[in-house]
Amino acid sequence: MMNKRSFGMGLTLALLLPVIAACGGGGTTTSPGASATNVPATGATSVAPTAGAGAGTTGTAPAGAGTTGTAPAGTTAGALDFSQLQVEQGAQLRFSAAGNATEQQLYQSGADRFNQLFADQGVRMTFEPVPSEYETTITAGFSGNNAPDVFLLNGQLMGQLAPQGLLLPLDEAMQAVGRNANDFYQPLLELYQQDGQTYGLPKDFNPLVLFINTELAQQAGVDPASITTWDAFRDAATKMSQGQGGNSVSGVCFDPNILRFAPFLFQEGNAVIENNQAVFNQETGVRAIQFWRDLQQSGAASTWQDLGANWCGEAFARQRAAMVVEGGWLVPFMTDPQQGGTNVQYTAVQLPQPQGGQEGTILFTNAFAANANTQYPQAAAAAVLFLTSEANQRELIQSGLAQASLQSLSDDPFYDQNPVAQVLVDAADQNGRVAETVFGGPQRQADVIRLINQRAIEPIFVGGADVKQSLDQAAQEVNQALSR
Repeated sequence: MMNKRSFGMGLTLALLLPVIAACGGGGTTTSPGASATNVPATGATSVAPTAGAGAGTTGTAPAGAGTTGTAPAGTTAGALDFSQLQVEQGAQLRFSAAGNATEQQLYQSGADRFNQLFADQGVRMTFEPVPSEYETTITAGFSGNNAPDVFLLNGQLMGQLAPQGLLLPLDEAMQAVGRNANDFYQPLLELYQQDGQTYGLPKDFNPLVLFINTELAQQAGVDPASITTWDAFRDAATKMSQGQGGNSVSGVCFDPNILRFAPFLFQEGNAVIENNQAVFNQETGVRAIQFWRDLQQSGAASTWQDLGANWCGEAFARQRAAMVVEGGWLVPFMTDPQQGGTNVQYTAVQLPQPQGGQEGTILFTNAFAANANTQYPQAAAAAVLFLTSEANQRELIQSGLAQASLQSLSDDPFYDQNPVAQVLVDAADQNGRVAETVFGGPQRQADVIRLINQRAIEPIFVGGADVKQSLDQAAQEVNQALSR
């Protein structure tokens, strides 16, 4: 295994999935519909419900607020020394994010710990959950001069807010407290940097890996650890496929979405967009998509629709599929008694590679950021730094929702005790690429993904269209969109 600290090259569900917000979009953490890390399957309405009601009240600055004062010596969180920041005395911060109930609790407890750390300065941060329409709510807040001081930032919002100068640069505050940019996995951080400035700090991430039902694998004589190549993957899927009709088991369930297939292009050394041009229809890209089409035609792979599920995680929990390509959002889903997966024993491995290929996966992430127009820039920067600190991210690790964005936490004892989580965090070393950076950038990714899915992926895997012709057609339309 590669050194965990040597992260390879590196969505927001709301952009792609009409029914949920994900570490990807919507500001949730790492379940389909999560803010940090996360991207579920299309139609995964049952995976991660949006945050419920119960928004906190907005705090009002007391008289005299706004004067600065050095935090007392010893105001530290892990390796960070907040005593070096001149936080505004009595600062009252509003903090907004979207997410399911578990994520909301993580955000609230993070705010509580921040408030305790800065209690002597009268600084308080109030968490205000955003139940739905997260991106719309945040952008409307900026338009109406009512945006929160601190908030969850995804690729979509980064592309909208950073060019307008609406995000607070964090580099000086990072330097003051001792936070180095290299502390984060670089692909995650680079998404939130522009023109040499850092506007957001990644809060976590989720990769795509291969989950395998260990009982079905044993029955079929398949060793999950042996599924390292495409050939082994094909053989395993074939062996684990069984039965017909409503009781059948598909060797692998897949989501007909370019987000799921992109890693297999990377493994062939093929990008999706390069130099502002579509390249996914190159020979190696065609080969990657054809591999999945052949699996489907052989009967060893099925879409979640064909398995009568709302997404592949549900098919996996119901044991209608022996394997799925998903992220860490699957883990809490499988422990939910209402989903029926609590009795399923499973393991996870890194995505298999073609013979002579290279490591490759896709990463989903979100960040915390501060409003450039906040009345309390020092306190807001301190909040972003604290929410992404070791002290705060350790609770995230324990929740199992996502993996920490700080490289130092890849050695947390939790991973030694949780093999699946270990595979997920190790995926950071698998030439992981952040979703927003491979589809033409944050401002164009939604259109690019939509066009590829509508003009190629869906016609191929739902309509049976020719792989090469469909990819060529999609590439032509994507190039037209990129040229506008």
